[in-house]
Amino acid sequence: MGRNWKRNQKNKYNRGGKKPKPADPSKYGEHKDPYKLISGGNYKLEAYYAYQDIHQQVFDSQSNDFLECRSDEQKEEERVKWLESMKSILPASFRIGRDVDVVLRDRLKKELESYVGKKMEIEVTPKGGERRNRELDLKSEFKMIAPAKNVTFIPHAYQLNLDRQTIRRNPSLNPFHEWLKVQTEAGFITRQETVSMIPPVVLNPERHHTVLDMCAAPGSKTSQLLEVLNLPANPNDKEPTGVVVANDSDNKRAYMLVHQLRRINSPALFVTNCDAQFFPLIRSKEHPSEGAFDRVLCDVPCSGDGTSRKNPGVWKTWNALNAFGLHALQLSIALKGASLTRVGGYVCYSTCSMNPIENESVVAELLRASEGSLELVDKRCDLPGLIARPGMSTWKVLSEDKSRRELKDKMKKKNSKMQARRREWEVKNKKENEVTGDSEQAGVDNEDMEDAEKVSDTDGESRVPITSAYKPTSYDSVELKKMAKMAGLNEYTSFDEVPIALQKRIRKSCFPPTDEETASFNLKHCMRILPQDMNTGGFFVALLKKVAPMSSRARKAFQQLENDLEEKTELPEREDGPKPKRAKVEQVAVANENDAKDCQEVSATSDCNQPPLNSENRSSATPGNVKKHYLSDKDGNKHPSLGRDDFIPLSKEIFEPLKEYYGLSSDSFDANQYMGRACGDSKVLYFITKTIRKLIDDGLQTRLTVVTSGVKGFVRNNKECDVGFRVSQEGVHFVAPHMTKRKVGVDLEDFEKCLQTETILLETFSDEFASEVRSLSMGSFVVYLNGFEDDYIKKFVVVMWRCRGDAVNCLVNKAELNGMKSKVRSVMGKA
Repeated sequence: MGRNWKRNQKNKYNRGGKKPKPADPSKYGEHKDPYKLISGGNYKLEAYYAYQDIHQQVFDSQSNDFLECRSDEQKEEERVKWLESMKSILPASFRIGRDVDVVLRDRLKKELESYVGKKMEIEVTPKGGERRNRELDLKSEFKMIAPAKNVTFIPHAYQLNLDRQTIRRNPSLNPFHEWLKVQTEAGFITRQETVSMIPPVVLNPERHHTVLDMCAAPGSKTSQLLEVLNLPANPNDKEPTGVVVANDSDNKRAYMLVHQLRRINSPALFVTNCDAQFFPLIRSKEHPSEGAFDRVLCDVPCSGDGTSRKNPGVWKTWNALNAFGLHALQLSIALKGASLTRVGGYVCYSTCSMNPIENESVVAELLRASEGSLELVDKRCDLPGLIARPGMSTWKVLSEDKSRRELKDKMKKKNSKMQARRREWEVKNKKENEVTGDSEQAGVDNEDMEDAEKVSDTDGESRVPITSAYKPTSYDSVELKKMAKMAGLNEYTSFDEVPIALQKRIRKSCFPPTDEETASFNLKHCMRILPQDMNTGGFFVALLKKVAPMSSRARKAFQQLENDLEEKTELPEREDGPKPKRAKVEQVAVANENDAKDCQEVSATSDCNQPPLNSENRSSATPGNVKKHYLSDKDGNKHPSLGRDDFIPLSKEIFEPLKEYYGLSSDSFDANQYMGRACGDSKVLYFITKTIRKLIDDGLQTRLTVVTSGVKGFVRNNKECDVGFRVSQEGVHFVAPHMTKRKVGVDLEDFEKCLQTETILLETFSDEFASEVRSLSMGSFVVYLNGFEDDYIKKFVVVMWRCRGDAVNCLVNKAELNGMKSKVRSVMGKA
């Protein structure tokens, strides 16, 4: 395919086709640093943040605190550091999972030390592609790379002095790159940006907690939470007691989330598809008017200007209006997250933006509406080594009258083609109005249209181009405001100054708090991470604790804000996928506790009013009487391939043969923890934890779309076997402890022989193992390493297949086999 395409392109050029333009050296200027993404900047972005006073402080390593800059020279030095960091490539980082066995974790750290634990010299290729490097005569250079450093405030995390592209393409780093890939596929390592690891660490969930990640995709932060909750709360626990509800509004991103989290292989996961601001309320038993989640993570959609080091497109597309467009959505998600949090629980609000309109203004409005039931918590003392600036107590509201796209659209109206179409329309309109006798009105309409479409000659021309170099002559506020004005940014000191045309974008909540509110809000407890401080991306984190139930007035204020935001928040319509399900916004909470007790169930959408499955009717549920949850596209058409069906209890007819065939113990095996999907004859029997089963029985899946949950316990067999289902490797460590038949314990030598992808002859095993397997009929059976039968964390259990002949197969994928071999070598002390 590739050769044919290149040959066709060459023939096209020989036939006189248009050849690609050569690289323009002026486009790149003197930019030849292989570790720089761009040579220029964005005048408007730089002017915006300079006027927001983000360059007023400098970190002092002696006091381990930020001090005010004493001179303009010091501020300029801080600005240059910020700009250079923003334009440089982001270094790679990763962490070892917290649920990885201690012995294996130590082994991984030693292997890492052998790869990148010391200084090394590597060849660095300039970024931009081979063609650009050849035409601009950019040469590779050799560079000394510092060793990987431990991220002290993140457990078992490391930051490299290399970017991902260099690791992938540099021949001298091939062994390290292959090691990273193998350990990542096995689920031992997660590659994740350093600042992205902070919110789960700040939340600090415990193993028995119920946690909600409201905007979970792509799943890096969710995996951090899941690694903690996947561990047993007590030594005798046979399954996780906590649960992570991972939600995302986009259906396809939700499936990407499932793929990312499948490496951890935990039954404590419940993936849902719902607009975050409409997530249904799960009520607390202690406070029926409050939520029941112990921890809530609101990592909301944002403008992402803190990601410029891995997303250089930010420099080209950034504008001040983006933040105002997202503010309403961010606030509505934060309000819902606070409502879902139980009293005594924590909600974490985070963005990868540096803009106070998306950060402190959202937190301030959240505190204002809660009337004391929420308070900010300072977590810096619990994160040694973290360099985080205090949150802003005041900020400027800067906006453009028109975005770049609006200005571009206006300029399009001035071209000759549009002018000709306008004249044709005017002639046609005039004739129609003459026929109807509305000639006078036609004249008025034409005048109004001309006034509305008239393009000012000064529109956009008075702005300084974004490609211009920004360098303030003084850090006086008057001078900074003047330069911001030159970039097309207008300042509004109060909501009354905002033009009516912009009041739908710029809300009252965007403005800084009053002096009295500033004293009580403690916005300084928010954490701002700038790129130059720790060689990371830009990030914002705020942790809030729910210290008391919300008052009646606060609940009404929350409800009023949600209703107001629902009217003003317009989500972009997705053309490439179905719409997520929306739960109806809860009715305004009543004032007293007696009324609150009557409000045990939240109302749902009109097509989701089925009663939850309780202990009385759970056994009678069948695929025929449980509603299917299909997602619909923008036209309302059903998409069975994209939609997901409800989890339903399974009939006794399915489990009786399995109990007999595998010898499932009646004392310990709970059939209620295995469920299928409401799609007729189930091909997979999912193992569900007791905590998740309670969520399902309480009717949560009737109010939103469940993408997946649990792990596969049994999967459909072929018809030649004695039973219809075989044990699945995904959930074998939860099935095997209850099996009394078709389960074989082996020593280390036989266990290692099982870890092969090819068919294995029984004569290669010990006589004892071979004899026991020969006594089994064709079908699946389980092999475990002696001493690790009940340890679901180490997972030294494999599913095998007894073949017709004198042979067996291992039903484990290659990535998991490699991971299991690594665990065996580590735990058994092998080299």
